[in-house]
Amino acid sequence: MLDLGLTCPNRDGATGFGGCIYCDLSGSGTGAAKQQLDINQQWQDGLKRARRTNPEAPSAIIYFQSYSNTYPDLSALESALEQIHTWSTDAPIVTIGTRPDCFSEDAAQLLAKQLEHFEEVWIEFGLESADDNVQRRIGRHDTLQNFRDACKLAHRYGLKSIAHCIAGLPEEKEDGLLRQVDEVNKANCHGIKFHQLMVLRKTILAKQWMDGEIELLDDKQYIQKVADALERLDPEIIVHRLVAEAPDSEYLAPKPWPGRQNVHSRIELEMELRGSIQGCKRKTP
Repeated sequence: MLDLGLTCPNRDGATGFGGCIYCDLSGSGTGAAKQQLDINQQWQDGLKRARRTNPEAPSAIIYFQSYSNTYPDLSALESALEQIHTWSTDAPIVTIGTRPDCFSEDAAQLLAKQLEHFEEVWIEFGLESADDNVQRRIGRHDTLQNFRDACKLAHRYGLKSIAHCIAGLPEEKEDGLLRQVDEVNKANCHGIKFHQLMVLRKTILAKQWMDGEIELLDDKQYIQKVADALERLDPEIIVHRLVAEAPDSEYLAPKPWPGRQNVHSRIELEMELRGSIQGCKRKTP
């Protein structure tokens, strides 16, 4: 995970200040840029960690995660991409995280050029909710139409798209995650990440949670919602993540919360008990 030390329109005043209510000071990333670590050092450190976990792994994915990596301009990303071309032997895939409203024609062209050096280029869009009212409630100020337009633009340039979806946002309707999955299907995304709403320290959400304004899903509710969503998800779409984690030093709630592997196993068990597979209840056009 690479951090270019960028920002997003929810922080610099273009659409708001302070970020989305759940986003911490590192932009849901590593905070490495604030530690004065250049991207080469970040890459080497990340590669060492990955190979400690799986020494036999033949390759890795270069992931620009923190903040919105195509905002406020493309200069930092363009410079970083020039530096990473030599890494393609160890990492044949590069992924760029950004907001749909920060993805332009120029950004798409820049990323499409990287296909000369990498086997695949993925662009990860934060969908988070398919309800614009919820987008405003969480201080995100993006729209569903922006997501649709961004996915179309990515497809036009041969980029693979990942949608990031959150379950349990305040004021989200009961079928909120299902509505997100339906939009991911319609947008012909190549991948999806599921994420439970977590309360992290130094976020707007932390204060709202401590003031009793927020109700969080417990692990049982979350597992049911993800299983429901998987039944609706196009079987060709790759599930990149089933649940999120955060360091104990940053994490506040919900508690207790089981580890990632526990949640994975319980989602798989739930699908088995239902006799379900991915896409078995997909809505057809």
